[in-house]
Parts: sequence; C-alpha cells; structure tokens
Amino acid sequence: MTKQFRWRLITETLNERQTVTVDELVDILMVSPATVRRDLQEMEDLRMITRFHGGARISTGQIEEPHMIIKSELNQKEKRAIAVRAARLISDDQMVFLDAGSSTFEMIQYITAKNITVVTPGIPHLTALYQRDIPTIALGGPIRPGTQAIAGRQTVEMIESMFFDVAFIGVNGIHDKIGFTTSNESEAATKESAIRRSTIPYVLADSSKFNHLSPFAFGKLSDAVIVTTSVPDSFIEAGARYILTGGRNGNA
Repeated sequence: MTKQFRWRLITETLNERQTVTVDELVDILMVSPATVRRDLQEMEDLRMITRFHGGARISTGQIEEPHMIIKSELNQKEKRAIAVRAARLISDDQMVFLDAGSSTFEMIQYITAKNITVVTPGIPHLTALYQRDIPTIALGGPIRPGTQAIAGRQTVEMIESMFFDVAFIGVNGIHDKIGFTTSNESEAATKESAIRRSTIPYVLADSSKFNHLSPFAFGKLSDAVIVTTSVPDSFIEAGARYILTGGRNGNA
C-alpha cells in the first residue's frame, strides 16, 4: 500500500470519526505501528492532522467543508475583489470553464466578455448564467448537496472531451509544498481534469486558503495562476504564479 493511499484512508477515517488511535490504524492499514506513527508525524508536519498520545484527530478546518450558503458569507469583500479581477481575464469568443463554489459564482455578475460559452459543474451557477443570457453547458453526474456541485466519473468524462481557453477553479486550501487541495475526491478529479484541458487555468483564493491543507490534492503550484489579494512570502519563494487584485503579477 502506497503512502498516498494510506494517507487517504487516514483522512477518510478521521472525517468519519474525528479521532483515531494508532492501534486502530494498524488494523485498518495493515502496517506496523512504526509506519503509522511516521505517517501521522508527516501529516501533522503538513497540518493535516493533530497528534495526541496514542492517536490523532483531524485538524481544525480539515473536516468536510461548510455548505456553499455558509461559504458565500465568508470574506465577502475579498471574494468580490477577486471575482472582479478574475472576470476581467475572460476575453471575447472564449470557451470558459467555471468551477463550482462561492468565489466562481461571484464572478458571474462581473463578466463582460462577448460571445463566450461557459461550462460549469455548479448548480447555482447555471441559473445565474441563464439570467445573464450567457450560453452555458451543464456537466452531467451526481450532485453533491453541500457544495451544490456536479462531480463524478461522468463529469470528468465530459470535461475530457472538451477544451477550454481559460478555467477558473475554486480551492479549499493551498500549501507551498503540496499545492492545491480540496475536501472531496470527486471534486478533486473534476478540478484536475479542467486544469489539464485548459490553456490558462486560474485558481481563485482568498487569504484564508493559504497555508491550509485539505485531504485531496488536484494540482501543483506550477499548474495554475492564483488570483488573490495577497500572497505569503513562502509561496513566492516556492515559485507560485499569481495575479493580485491590486494589479501586481508574479511569474504569471
């Protein structure tokens, strides 16, 4: 069993139980206690979990993400600035991927480009795009009630048959060593596919997303340009590409 798969099982177990002991993980993973302790130490170093004597608990903020209705109320001023800047990155006649999530939803009211087609897995996005009379393609697949996102095997298959000039991706956490992360495996696959099928992929991130790590990675820092209000020094040192709402760019 690879370390990546072990870590996935550990995070899934913690999402279900909130805490787990080393002995329980030995049985679940079928590895030695030394391997479990080493995995837990590395995961704690990356702020994925918090260790205690004989076990671990999920770190604050790593539990399943809040409902989109709650997320839309957080960091509103910052998200609005990011949305305005991101919408300006869409040019006329482009094919655009617009990810599910509150930050990408905020973009819709600021889109001014003409003759574009938008592809989205976001359920609320469909209505907002229709109201703006923007031609839209809805992706198929299962709906995740909490995030109001369409995500699954069918979703990825549809994305893989398309090509996008630009993509705008939501994110739960960005780590300077791990990259872009989210809380759900199916949504991670959707985001990863959209990035791969885009000429220029952008990740929208308010300041709370930096130095935060969710269980499922979907891209390295080098895979996309971050649109944000400010970037921590450690990310600049790691070579992150970014566009700031104030106008300054870095390696973008």
